[in-house]
This record gives sequence, C-alpha cells and structure tokens, in this order.
Amino acid sequence: MRLIISVIGAFLLMVAMASHPQTLSQQEDVIKNLEGERGKAQVRGDIAKLDEVLAPEFMEINAAGQIRTKRENIEGHQSGQVHWEKFDLDELSVRVYGETAVVSGKGTFAGRDLSGQSRYTRYYVRRQGRWQAIFQHSVPAN
Repeated sequence: MRLIISVIGAFLLMVAMASHPQTLSQQEDVIKNLEGERGKAQVRGDIAKLDEVLAPEFMEINAAGQIRTKRENIEGHQSGQVHWEKFDLDELSVRVYGETAVVSGKGTFAGRDLSGQSRYTRYYVRRQGRWQAIFQHSVPAN
C-alpha cells in the first residue's frame, strides 16, 4: 500500500512540476527573497513583516525544542524576549511543488536565548498569489 501511495505521490509531483516549467526557477527566487526578508525582519523586530510572512496557522519547533505558534513567535519579538543580532542563511535550498514550497538551509544566528548554527526546514504555501510560511523545524547543527 505504501508503494502505491509513493508512486501516486511521485506522479502527482511530476505533473505539478511539468505544468509550470518556465516559472519554477522564478518561484524559487521569490521564496529565496522571502527567506531573506523574513531573516531581516527577525533582526529588526519588524512585527508587520513577520505577521505578513507567517500564515495564521504557522507553527515552529525551534532549535531549543520549543513549540511556538505564530502568536507566540510575534509576541516574543514584541516583548524583547526574542531578539536576533544577526541571521545569516547558508546552503539554502528551495523546492517548489505547485502551491507548496519546501526550504532547507543552515543558518547562523545569535540572540539572547539561543545562538549558534542550525539546520532548518520551512514549509510555505501560496494562497491567493501570496506565499506564507506554515511550519518550521530547526535542529542544532553543532
């Protein structure tokens, strides 16, 4: 049964990718830019930008193992509990599958409660022409 589901999933993925071959790299560039904007917003504490980039149902599991919602993420920035001194993204990989994008990378970050390097995966969905992050998982890279 798993094999059948895997084959069907692979087929649907190939169909989705084939239906937009000219725009796939453009979509990947949009997501890469969005990742950069999100990182800058974290450093600046730009709540409006974070609110725009994170979907209402956004959830994260950060490198410290904390599970946080969009509201908790934004409240952390507003209260000053979370403050990023820098957020550099390396080894960024973007894959777009129709209306979904998967981003993985290695980031260097420094903040009050957490600093170091992590590997992360972030999932985006496109709704009404706009990409928003819905989930993120990070693990320490050290």
